[in-house]
Amino acid sequence: MFKRNPMAVSLAALLALAGPALAQDYTQAPDLQAAVDAGDLAPLDERLPANPYVVTPLDSVGTYGGVWRSALKGTYDTGWIRRTVGYQPLVAYDYEWTKVVPNVAESFEVNEDATEFTFHLREGHKWSDGEPFTAEDLLFALNVMKSPAYGGRKANGFEWDKITGEVIDPLTFKITLSAPNGLLLERLASVEGQFIVNAAKHYCGKYFPDVTADANDIAKAAGFESWSQAVEQSCFFNFVDEDRPLLFAWRQVTPYDGLNQLIEWERNPYFFKVDTDGQQLPYIDKVQMVQTENVEDIVLKVVNGEIDFSNRHFATVTNKPVIYDGQEQGGYTLKPTTDARMNHAIFQLNLTHEDPEKRKLYNEKDFRAALSMAMDREEIIDVVFAGQGEPYQAAPRPTSQFYNETLAKQFTEYDPDTANDLLDGLGLTERNDDGIRLGFDGEPIRIQLFSPSDQTEFNDIAQLVVEQWKEIGIDLDARNAERSLVYERIQTNSHDMHIWWGDGGMSDALLDPRFYFPFNLESAYAEKWAQYFMKNGSNLAEAPPAEVQKQMDLYIQLIASPDKEEQKKIFGEILDIAADQFYVMGTVLPADGYIVANNKLGNVPERQVYTWVYPQPGPMETSQLYYKK
Repeated sequence: MFKRNPMAVSLAALLALAGPALAQDYTQAPDLQAAVDAGDLAPLDERLPANPYVVTPLDSVGTYGGVWRSALKGTYDTGWIRRTVGYQPLVAYDYEWTKVVPNVAESFEVNEDATEFTFHLREGHKWSDGEPFTAEDLLFALNVMKSPAYGGRKANGFEWDKITGEVIDPLTFKITLSAPNGLLLERLASVEGQFIVNAAKHYCGKYFPDVTADANDIAKAAGFESWSQAVEQSCFFNFVDEDRPLLFAWRQVTPYDGLNQLIEWERNPYFFKVDTDGQQLPYIDKVQMVQTENVEDIVLKVVNGEIDFSNRHFATVTNKPVIYDGQEQGGYTLKPTTDARMNHAIFQLNLTHEDPEKRKLYNEKDFRAALSMAMDREEIIDVVFAGQGEPYQAAPRPTSQFYNETLAKQFTEYDPDTANDLLDGLGLTERNDDGIRLGFDGEPIRIQLFSPSDQTEFNDIAQLVVEQWKEIGIDLDARNAERSLVYERIQTNSHDMHIWWGDGGMSDALLDPRFYFPFNLESAYAEKWAQYFMKNGSNLAEAPPAEVQKQMDLYIQLIASPDKEEQKKIFGEILDIAADQFYVMGTVLPADGYIVANNKLGNVPERQVYTWVYPQPGPMETSQLYYKK
């Protein structure tokens, strides 16, 4: 039975009673007070909700001032924005990543079978432009996502055809599902779930035909190709529109559109959170994100002391020595993070390849097992990761409740003799003059791998594997390419192999099982089967084999169960099938990571979990970061 969430409700009650939420005078940053005194801004008690969210600082109550500096890479590096200034979801993960708690929503209730979710909003909560934030905004965002005509990016993991939104009153919003979903709250708290609080109806409604009849014309006049693109770029996942109202601690000042080298944010006068002394957050005045073209530029900024708090792109084992040595000169410290990812690099053969000969070869489990055993993971660990890590497949981490030893450790021992025997056993005994084995079609077995050029470790690993696979007669053609080209090939199913990080190593395995069965568009080893599971109408969709279909059916059962132990049991069955099928080849289990923090920065977290679904550092509440006087 899915009980009403007692922790969420009790926490909301505590927040309502905590220190400053009782009748007290709130205070604000000097710049805002000056604007109030000049008559340019409404008084603070008219800008805060009736019951502000009270943030208990990690270490100490802070003081106002300063600029938080970090960096973005390229034109579409929105992940860092969404994880830092942009993590203000309806419900959020707590700092320890143990439960979902109220955030923008003041409280919530869930019925027993997880089909009705009721969210209560804060009286007087306002967007960054001062307009009221109400349940109508949530319904608007949901209806855009549900619209069959919306061709933009959809938030992963939401079954739109099963979701209905309802405005009970301006402060009460209800989601009703046609089938139980025991993971909905976790989805809403994840980095993907923020869409529902990111689109102000009074602003973004001009781009949605259900609200504004000539939305398409308005979108084109604003420089977009269609209303759908306008909503996606301006209101949901990208940040090209600096005028969009937000609920974040900082509001955007300059657009992130490829034309600006500095993306700036300033304090949001209407932010809904205060500290335990009644000071309106955030403490830091401004956020600056410098747009760079490569990781080397970011590393240089780090060692020069120009990055105040970040681990985006640069915090690798390879870069750690130079970053570590630069601490004293740069005025920063390396703080440890706990890596929830389960692999540094996962090699994914395309099991749904358009070429029937390649598909036949890649679908041979013994072929994949041979490639895996021909990887010298200890060499990879020594050369690329300075001896840190252990050989590991694509499997939940040993500390995860979902740990599956067979899935984690099979075929990880370096054994080229056995690998050669397996390939011989498949009948791949003929070789050309270069020693490369011939495939079932008599052609040399040549696997093309494009690794994203912004992930240098992938290429370092791949070049080692090139030499290792030569020993068993396999030609791996590994080269760097722009990420856009890499993903274009994946999305058109024209790739031989893909390489990527191993997300889904801890609690996020339930929400992001992409490597355990073909779950979403990131399941590059089986795009066609993933498209089938997603039911998004793609012409790539193809019904999977029986074993894969069983995993999909089991996952649908898992979603429908509100019982956590039942979810764990079902997921165990999914992982057992994944171990038997052995879809992809992992390399190395990551050791703990690090984040760089300015020595003057207060309330910096230590050992915060690092992964995508739990969008570190967002859940620590970045509005409490401050510069010590």
